[in-house]
Amino acid sequence: MSQKAKKLPFKDKQTGYHRSAVKILAEWVDGLVECPFYIEDSIAFVPDVTVRKNDIIESIYEVVYSHPVDGKKLGMMQYWCYLNGTSFEVFEVSADFILKQTCKPGRIEIMEYYLVDPFQDVEFELHNLPY
Repeated sequence: MSQKAKKLPFKDKQTGYHRSAVKILAEWVDGLVECPFYIEDSIAFVPDVTVRKNDIIESIYEVVYSHPVDGKKLGMMQYWCYLNGTSFEVFEVSADFILKQTCKPGRIEIMEYYLVDPFQDVEFELHNLPY
C-alpha cells in the first residue's frame, strides 16, 4: 500500500534580499526564523520571525519587500489564536529599512501593527517601537 506524500501549500519563494532582512531582524529581536504554526497536522502560517518570552509567543514580525501581510494570513493567525486561547502582536517591517542599517537601530520602524486577539477584531496601527 503506497502512501501519498502530503502536499504542502507553502513554497519558499523568498528573494535573497528578503531572506537577508529576515535573518538580520531575527538577530535584533532575538527571534526564531520561519517557525511554522500548525492547526491539527497542517501548517496554518509561517511568520518571518517569531519572538517568544518564557515559551509564550509575544510577537511576530513580517518583513515586507514586495507583499504585505494579506487578510488570509491574518485570518489564519486569528483562528490559531482562538484555538490556542492566546493573542500576539504582528509587526510589519520594511526590508529596505532593515538592510539600510549599518548596526542595530535604537528603534525599529514599523510599517503596520496588528493585535491578533481571538476575542476582538484585529487592530491596525502604525508604530515605531523601541527594543
